[in-house]
Amino acid sequence: MFCLRPAGPADLEPVFELARHLNSPNLPAEREFLAARLGRSEWSFGEAGPPDPSREYQFVLEDAAGEIVGTSAILSKHGTREMPHLFLRVGREERYSRSVGVHRTHLTLRLGRRLDGPTEIGALILRPDQRRTPGWPGRLLSWGRLVFIGLHPDRFERELLAEIRAAIDEQGRSAFWEAFGYRFTGMSYEEADRRSADEKDFILDLFPEATFYASLLEASVLEKLGQVHADALPAVSLLERAGFHWNGQIDPFDAGPFYAALTGEIMPIREAVHVFVSEDEPSEEGRPSIVSIGRGAGFRACAMLAERHNGRASLEAAGRDLLRIKPGDEVDMAPLPPRRRNGKPA
Repeated sequence: MFCLRPAGPADLEPVFELARHLNSPNLPAEREFLAARLGRSEWSFGEAGPPDPSREYQFVLEDAAGEIVGTSAILSKHGTREMPHLFLRVGREERYSRSVGVHRTHLTLRLGRRLDGPTEIGALILRPDQRRTPGWPGRLLSWGRLVFIGLHPDRFERELLAEIRAAIDEQGRSAFWEAFGYRFTGMSYEEADRRSADEKDFILDLFPEATFYASLLEASVLEKLGQVHADALPAVSLLERAGFHWNGQIDPFDAGPFYAALTGEIMPIREAVHVFVSEDEPSEEGRPSIVSIGRGAGFRACAMLAERHNGRASLEAAGRDLLRIKPGDEVDMAPLPPRRRNGKPA
């Protein structure tokens, strides 16, 4: 069984080891960056406040022995006047000539920006040897942070955004950037991606303001638009089952898709309930659930079988022990995605 909890500076080394598995812009394998992130995370969990770019919530996932095997994050606000949220809106334009009887549909791209952006979730990493193990670790990492958002609505925006990892090659190169972004900036994908972490004016200055006909790109590049990296497919599935959907926008650097949802549309938020713990264990009718206790820095969540009747919840004994709760205590409970048809846990 696993427990999701807030991360802080003391978790630097295990989070660094996890970051090495992905090394994404949201969570690079750089100790200085991670130390600063974990410091902000400790402050964010401990000091309640409205959405702000400085508030970053990093979670860690512990196994029953207390070893950290995963991490995920919430960035409370992504997109301000100083650091806008940039995207390429994917569209279609139809052209028809009656005189020659030709009809064409063109794929188009147009740069957009948001100065008052949404809350972003990201930086989800589960140690490879823990995938498909009992206890639903991947689902807890993904949906557990959504439960936290539901418990603290004043800390986050109504709209949530997830940037999905794009289909880049093994050398970390983006075919889309080389065919599109490089031609306008003269920068490599790595250089542009690194620079964008500190400022994005160069994109606004150098990218075309007018609609661009993506149909001019090679077919091999076009097929990359909105394409998801194979390793990210399980994460996309969990987001879709929670209520997220592609919003018609892609990342200007690697063409990875953005998925979005309103908090009221998200299943683990919409269907969460506050209940009292009963003395019984769940019957065969029990369903996978996220059971959480505490608020802010005291937040803890486990995934377990649970059953609810008349405001009381029957929970697995192992889960009660891990959360240190007893009959009569109050907990919050939200559903997890049902088991897959082949019965394998995520």
